[in-house]
Amino acid sequence: METIKIAKAPAYTSPNPMTLICTRKSDGTTNLATLAFWTYASTNPGKIMFALNKGAYSLELLAKTKEVVLTVPGVDMAGALIGCGTSSGRDTNKVEKLGLAMKSVEGTDIQIPVSTRLAIHAAVVETVDADDHVIHVCDVKNLFADDSVEAIFGWNGYAELAGAQKK
Repeated sequence: METIKIAKAPAYTSPNPMTLICTRKSDGTTNLATLAFWTYASTNPGKIMFALNKGAYSLELLAKTKEVVLTVPGVDMAGALIGCGTSSGRDTNKVEKLGLAMKSVEGTDIQIPVSTRLAIHAAVVETVDADDHVIHVCDVKNLFADDSVEAIFGWNGYAELAGAQKK
């Protein structure tokens, strides 16, 4: 075995599910951010955890609202994932810029992209400082799924985005 840096580790666990974190902006619109670091934390009760970079606009929004919808987008969202991960919602309406069709889900006014395989509506209950990121522990409020949407995954340490049938 060779010694590696942690930034290289995701290449050894590929494919990794890609997600979008959907938060509510102060004007009521939805902010979207690409999110790679997340996991299920408990099934009874349902909990998820995710980590956001300390510079992320979504971090500011979550500090105010404590509400999020984590989505697993479809393969047709590859361009949107890149667009959401390379611009800030602080000064850009990513939904408009990327021309994304959005829809509502029960229990929240945060909209999600139409091309969504899984949506997890959750409330932040705890945050933990993790050096360059902040970890959010959330109670799951509701889950929505669509089997007709093929999920997108990050391959080769997130260098490529494709469905699970890639290899």
